Amino acid sequence: MKNVLASLVFLGIAAGGVRAQDAAPAPSSSPATMDGILLRPNLWETTSLEVEPDFKALRFEWTSAAQDTARTAAKGLTFGQRPLDEVLLRFREGKLSEATLIYFNRGDAGDLGEKPFEKLLADITADLSALTGRPPVERGRDATSAVKAEGRLWELDTTEYLLEWSATKESRAKDTPFRAEFIRLTIRPKNTAVRAIGATVPANASRDAVKRFVGRDHLERLADGTVWLKDIPMVDQGQKGYCVVASAERVLRYYGAEVDQHELAQIADSDGSKGTSPDAMFESMKKLTARFGVKTKSLYDWNVADFLKLLDEYNRATKRGKLAPEISLSGPIIDVGKCFDQMNPAIYQEVRLKKTADFGKFQREIQRSIDEGIPLLWSVRLGFVPEKDIPQASGGHMRLIIGYNTATKEIVYSDSWGMGHEQKRLPADEAWTITNGLYSLQPIGT
Repeated sequence: MKNVLASLVFLGIAAGGVRAQDAAPAPSSSPATMDGILLRPNLWETTSLEVEPDFKALRFEWTSAAQDTARTAAKGLTFGQRPLDEVLLRFREGKLSEATLIYFNRGDAGDLGEKPFEKLLADITADLSALTGRPPVERGRDATSAVKAEGRLWELDTTEYLLEWSATKESRAKDTPFRAEFIRLTIRPKNTAVRAIGATVPANASRDAVKRFVGRDHLERLADGTVWLKDIPMVDQGQKGYCVVASAERVLRYYGAEVDQHELAQIADSDGSKGTSPDAMFESMKKLTARFGVKTKSLYDWNVADFLKLLDEYNRATKRGKLAPEISLSGPIIDVGKCFDQMNPAIYQEVRLKKTADFGKFQREIQRSIDEGIPLLWSVRLGFVPEKDIPQASGGHMRLIIGYNTATKEIVYSDSWGMGHEQKRLPADEAWTITNGLYSLQPIGT
């Protein structure tokens, strides 16, 4: 019974981070084709200004103020009449340097059977062979990829097309012998130093990059007392509950490793609607320690006993002040999400802040990690403190802590929701109130 209860409680505080739908989705009456951008002559001389009309029509948005990556998941999106889930365009010094086209990913599209997956892969291969006028070179599995993705490569005079895909042959669900994960195409300049995620390189490339990482080189101290990590890349998780794996991708890319959220979703068994258990994510990451050269650590994590004790303290507080009804538990199953939804935010914050030793440790761990150049993955329960302009009002979520200010008693954090979410602030006491867990992924040796 204890193990069952533990599982249920943990699922209740898992980080789903499902994002609300955009207010004005693109019309689906006509295809939103990428051909006008990706089939341009002199593609790699293309500037963002030159494709600005296409950006508007295709609903591209910059993922951060750096304007080095633009993303769209517009309805009706196509390339060569083939539907797409998502497109990322990367720019270097104002010019297009790489395009990543997602034909399928489980988080957005849901499940796809083995035969339809294989047919889609064959159809895309035929499309690209017709486009390039030549057959692909079979690359095989990529040892540097988190999931050892399969690949095919088409090479033209100035451009390479790298098609990659992955599927789980035996998923954790015993009744699912096959689970399609993703199919993606990376278009890049031929012989470029800008490498697509998963492309063929020496097997230890990501590990070597992480090994060279020096955290303090990324630290910035501002005049107002803020200490923060200034160049953590943004990843937009989109509409799916991939906040955990998107946050992990941001940290790993910050260290120099090449990986993406779809690969991490595969190894962590993420669910596009329910999200990812942080424990599952970090257990999975331990398997990749040798490949990426990172270690995982749980700095603070709730368990069943913690939750039940807090619930008792909350109920005692409601009795004293008679400000809210008690939260009653009945039956063998505890719906943790429902318990949280019934709680009075002010009483909940009062109870959490009585844990002064834990609150102090929380602040010290943040300062120590940030001073070393290490961002922290921060599991939270939204809805207990006011936050402006966020697309998720309540529930479990994962974000990054990227700085602090002891003078103003604030933490600096970032959400994987794109532009406008790169650097935000919250009073430390409110940050502690919503905390469910604090974790680090950091280079071995730090």
